Amino acid sequence: MRFRSLPILAGFILCATAVSAAPVTLQSLHKFVHLSDVSISPDGKQVAFVRSIGDYQRDRYVRTLSIVPASRGAVRSLLMKLDSLRSLQWSPSNAEIAYIAEGAHRIKQVFAIPAEGGTPRQITHAAKDVEQYAWNPKGTLIAYVSEDGPSNPAAAKRHDDLWEVHDVGFMQKYESRPSHIWIVSSQGGVARRLTHGSWSYMEADPPFVGAATDPSWSADGRTITFTMQANADNSDSDRTSIAEVDVRTGKITKLDSRTTYEYEPQFAPQGHAITYLYPHGPGPISVLDVFVADGANNADITQTFDHDVTGVWWLPNKRMLLSANDGLDRALYLMQLPSGTPKKLSLGRLNPTDVSTSSGGKIAMIASATDVPPEIYVMDGANAVPRTLTNLNASVAALDLGRSEEVSWKASDGERNDGILTYPLGYQPGKKYPLVLRIHGGPEGASILAWQDLRQLFASRGYLVFEPNYRGSDNLGTAHEHAIYKDPGVGPGHDVMAGVEAVEKLGIVDTSREAVTGHSYGGYMTAWMIGHYHNWRSAVIGDGVFDWVEAYDLSATGNLAWTRDSLGGSPWNPANAQIYHDGSPITYVHDIKTPTRLISGTADDQAPFVSSYQLYHALADQGVPVSFVAIPNAFHFPRDPVHIEGYNRATLEWVDRYMR
Repeated sequence: MRFRSLPILAGFILCATAVSAAPVTLQSLHKFVHLSDVSISPDGKQVAFVRSIGDYQRDRYVRTLSIVPASRGAVRSLLMKLDSLRSLQWSPSNAEIAYIAEGAHRIKQVFAIPAEGGTPRQITHAAKDVEQYAWNPKGTLIAYVSEDGPSNPAAAKRHDDLWEVHDVGFMQKYESRPSHIWIVSSQGGVARRLTHGSWSYMEADPPFVGAATDPSWSADGRTITFTMQANADNSDSDRTSIAEVDVRTGKITKLDSRTTYEYEPQFAPQGHAITYLYPHGPGPISVLDVFVADGANNADITQTFDHDVTGVWWLPNKRMLLSANDGLDRALYLMQLPSGTPKKLSLGRLNPTDVSTSSGGKIAMIASATDVPPEIYVMDGANAVPRTLTNLNASVAALDLGRSEEVSWKASDGERNDGILTYPLGYQPGKKYPLVLRIHGGPEGASILAWQDLRQLFASRGYLVFEPNYRGSDNLGTAHEHAIYKDPGVGPGHDVMAGVEAVEKLGIVDTSREAVTGHSYGGYMTAWMIGHYHNWRSAVIGDGVFDWVEAYDLSATGNLAWTRDSLGGSPWNPANAQIYHDGSPITYVHDIKTPTRLISGTADDQAPFVSSYQLYHALADQGVPVSFVAIPNAFHFPRDPVHIEGYNRATLEWVDRYMR
């Protein structure tokens, strides 16, 4: 459910162990620099990225297009104070950096700026927002993706705009409109529409793992590959195929006969081979494998690699870089084609969240550890040691940070699990501390030993923080991920409680003071835990789902497919009705006694916010202490700094209130 060791810098280590360092607070995180959109130049000499700082007076992020030499040097700012800046891409000549930002009428367009600095120029003049784009290999053309306008603009203008509902979220306000590919000169000018039809270029989040991606050009510039969705309805992002379109004629050819769950195609830098992701099986609840299609051959090249591949990058000499969660690491692997075994790279304690590769094989990334905030790193090759290029979060790294370690255990049925235990600041052996359980979402995801704000905020307040990876998590292989099939709550609940018991056996937990929190599927799991176990002082649920029938009928961005394919079919098939009932936390609401705070964005149709209204009234009517905090205009998680801080504050305050 989509509700996406090497010592690290001595400077960081010295900061983290400095005498009298201050703890992490909501206020100290105002200095946190968010990094995104890393992009290394094709020649490997420079790395561009976006750095964002919260403007808490105007409740926005101030974004800057920055650039740093790959040999390390001063960070330069090319563009500053652009609210919508994203999607950096170098030109093939290394001379320019393209990006998406708002143009006239607040429509997002593609711009480019010289890498040495200067005046940006607008490339596209699309009528609707540009969603994805890509340079062709010669740098002479841009392929971009934009949503169609109303099917009948004249009728819409006179408000004759009734529309027929299909598989969309309950908050959608107008007919579903497909997105299509356009071609324009990289110097700007009149664009040529390349694709047409009621099908759509995929834009919505897939139900399990995978992502919407940029169009990918063939090496000769004659063909573009992309993910084709059967229609424009955002809940049908499971109905996808890999397709190619001829740039001259617009003729579309599907790669194979599959009609579901194909994602993230890209051409090889030479030849016509295409990589893409497809579930290993059984069914879509399983790790994603890498397939390579080249002519008549279409083969799964990672079927013996039992990891959920979440990213693929081509390297020289028929090699690939793969990303996958591995235990508590977000790891990178090197694979030699045609049939090599992926080899895990030595990243030390670093866990990358964003990766870019040069044509010569250099690797740039944004990476962090539990006690090291994100920075930009570069590797001169797949076997090289990561080098740091920035020190933008030095003030946060200098704070007193909680220490994290791995915990592993088995559930009562033998299911193997792992998780992260973070110790409170000033931890003293022999003393017992209150415990906060923080359950990750997805569930196809994992708690990883990377930077996490709430983890450190809780640790700074004197709590042990436990983050379990339960069955359904994607860090321990297909069997572990698929074990959630037709078992959304019971099995994962057993895993979580067995993990809590494993931590309690360490003798460091004050078992009379335990709280449980989670967001998205973690919110669902939190509701499940308080309905089935009763050792909690309090609970905080962010954007959770409590009724699977409601989730199936109302939610958007792939959750209809997630619910159907995880629970065995439609809830309106009598054969499946019982599991929908038994797997819904609202069924057990009469067993909930834990003081509970609900937090939900008023614009969330991924985990429909009406679910929180339902649980709020059910608990209030039973006399259970309950609070419902609404975040105005937020989707599945707030995107502005003030509301993100408000989310964290509401979580911390509710836990504090009942831990006394």
